[in-house]
Amino acid sequence: MKRLSEVARHVVKPSRITSTDWPVVEAICGDKLGIEFDEWQRGAGRLILAKREDGTLASAVGGIGMSLPRQVGKTYLLAGLIFGLCVDSPGLLVIWSAHHSRTHGETFLAMQAFADRTKIAPFIDKVYTGSGDEEIRFLNGSRILFGARERGFGRGIPGVDILVMDEAQILSDRALENMLATLNTSKFGLQLYVGTPPKPDDDSEAFNRMRTEALSGESDDLVWIECGADDDADLDDKKQYAKANPSYPHRTPLTSIQRLRKKLTPEGFSREAMGIWPQAGGGGLISPSQW
Repeated sequence: MKRLSEVARHVVKPSRITSTDWPVVEAICGDKLGIEFDEWQRGAGRLILAKREDGTLASAVGGIGMSLPRQVGKTYLLAGLIFGLCVDSPGLLVIWSAHHSRTHGETFLAMQAFADRTKIAPFIDKVYTGSGDEEIRFLNGSRILFGARERGFGRGIPGVDILVMDEAQILSDRALENMLATLNTSKFGLQLYVGTPPKPDDDSEAFNRMRTEALSGESDDLVWIECGADDDADLDDKKQYAKANPSYPHRTPLTSIQRLRKKLTPEGFSREAMGIWPQAGGGGLISPSQW
């Protein structure tokens, strides 16, 4: 299994990291919940939960951005991480939002299946499946709430500890402002922005700006993890599939990628399956140092 630094095109770290809570969370996942991770996912987990000397998250200000192709194991990584945190920290409140209702629904079904696992089920109090009120509630009071941003989900919910912004490539500044305010009273304040390279018409200011800042080399308070093929990759080159997707071929078979190749447009396949960003960063501004 390859390390994160061997599979990611870009890995940007915050400064002044002195420790990480990942070993504790990974031990809970493995020993109590039966969740195991690939090596690159372990590297991502160590960065996500990295801390500074005062005990705060190293990315508490800038957040964690992850640009990952489809079928790379993103939901599995985040589900395992968050279930582990919820078991470890009684009363934790998590908001998991996608832009589209369909994506939100698919993610909730995957998380519901996680909660039904033999080793995880004893930690679960109840799973609420009502439309618009999906929730996984743990016996220790931790909760994961699910919803779609296009329906206004997430606004005005106080005391949130973790924000997961799925489909972060469709995240307007206005939606971001509304969601970030929910973290104001949390001492944890974990923010995760996960998406694919945006389409030209996506409302992607926040994700673009985060990537531009990360790649400028001038930020010291955010994490950016990006997996993707070369900018000029041949879309039928299997070596580029391995470069884009760290789960290929041992977890994501060639057939799955070929299915996307057949069904998507070349532009869509380049973004969704190969993780290739537009050359100008999807419309992001260039920094003074880049200029």
